[in-house]
Amino acid sequence: MKIKSIINEISEVPVTITDNQVDQFCNLLNNTRHVFVSGAGRSGLMIKAFANRLLQLGYPVSVIGEVTAPHTHNKDVIIFNTASGRSQNLLIQAKEAVATGVYIIVVTTNPSSELAKLANLVLHIPAQSKVSDGESIQPMGALFEQYSLLFFDSLVLELMKSRDVNEQTMRDNHANIE
Repeated sequence: MKIKSIINEISEVPVTITDNQVDQFCNLLNNTRHVFVSGAGRSGLMIKAFANRLLQLGYPVSVIGEVTAPHTHNKDVIIFNTASGRSQNLLIQAKEAVATGVYIIVVTTNPSSELAKLANLVLHIPAQSKVSDGESIQPMGALFEQYSLLFFDSLVLELMKSRDVNEQTMRDNHANIE
């Protein structure tokens, strides 16, 4: 079984996101009217998992592209999770966000991408993606996707602390009709 190899790969990804960046991220979320998230493919699935936790933490949160997502406003926050930073649909979303004064956070392997250049805060995860070379035994950028999910889960712990939210509160906010 390759699970140990996958865990080893994840543990070998350098941690380049600083405590200051995490604090900035948390402060932005704690001081915004609404949080939006977006990503494509499996990276999109990871950010949707984070949106679920944000909802359980009590944040007003929406997934861009869902029919229930409201209109954005100045000082809202959009978090993009994208390995390449080159997805055309995400670029279109970011350009619209810039035009309306929305604060943009990008989590990516490519801090020099066009999408990252539009961002106010870029969080760099130097993991292999589907468009980068590397030594991962996993296909198609799985290493970035896994690492980003773990990164988002670590942010949940920081946000719990900063908002004084416990697991019972999160359970109370958990969907009761699934």
